[in-house]
Amino acid sequence: DSPEHVDAPKCHPNTRKAVLEQIMNWIILTVTRVQWVLWLNGAAGAGKSAIGRSIVELCIERNIPLARFFFFRTDSTRNNIKPLVATLVHQLLHSIPDLKPIIIPRLESDSLIFTKSLKTQFEFLIFGPLRELKRTSLHLHMLVLLFDGVDECNDVDDQASLIRIVADFVKSNSFPVIAFFASRTEDQISRVFRSSALRDITLTLALDDKYLPDNDIRVFLNDSFVDIKDTHPFARLLDRNWPTTSEVGEIVEKSSGQFIYASVVIKF
Repeated sequence: DSPEHVDAPKCHPNTRKAVLEQIMNWIILTVTRVQWVLWLNGAAGAGKSAIGRSIVELCIERNIPLARFFFFRTDSTRNNIKPLVATLVHQLLHSIPDLKPIIIPRLESDSLIFTKSLKTQFEFLIFGPLRELKRTSLHLHMLVLLFDGVDECNDVDDQASLIRIVADFVKSNSFPVIAFFASRTEDQISRVFRSSALRDITLTLALDDKYLPDNDIRVFLNDSFVDIKDTHPFARLLDRNWPTTSEVGEIVEKSSGQFIYASVVIKF
């Protein structure tokens, strides 16, 4: 929910419906769960962050408890793991108020907790309190932990550590929680998801031609050009048939499945 203009928007209306539906079906799964981790991967500009933000919005609409962090390479406050656990804790206190009497005393008991290792922070402020809550609460909803742009964390070792730390807790079944990761398919990240520890519990979704990105890009372009013709101060100078179907098709083809290309064209 950042005010930064550089952040990716949510998905354009009536686009990415297939992948959003598949992810939400995984989140609200009603049968026995086998895959507790989801890895959404794709090239730069494929729309991973827009999908992540749309999933956040859908979870909030359905009152699904959620904590999330969006890494961003060029933002010094979000291109490393230092603010990660504090951000998640802040959101968990709002998503699950019953955690307050468990987490607040822990924060007060160790004022240096955020200077300690990532694993220690997770265990002391998130995993431990969730286990304690499970022992005292009869009605627990599935919690979603969402991490977007993992490859944009500036330390590759931290990228792998984050995935392993969260996955180890998720697969322990000590609390009903699932984890959503989104990133490029970089080697250090792919190796973690291919490991024996994660391979069998991970659902991998690749943003490739399977989800027909060209169709969604065409919808985005057509809607955007209509908006330009309706609102631009010099719209009266445009030909009624601008742009032609073939011109839109040319932009779709040059986009090569990457929403970022079409978005830049429209902004221009």
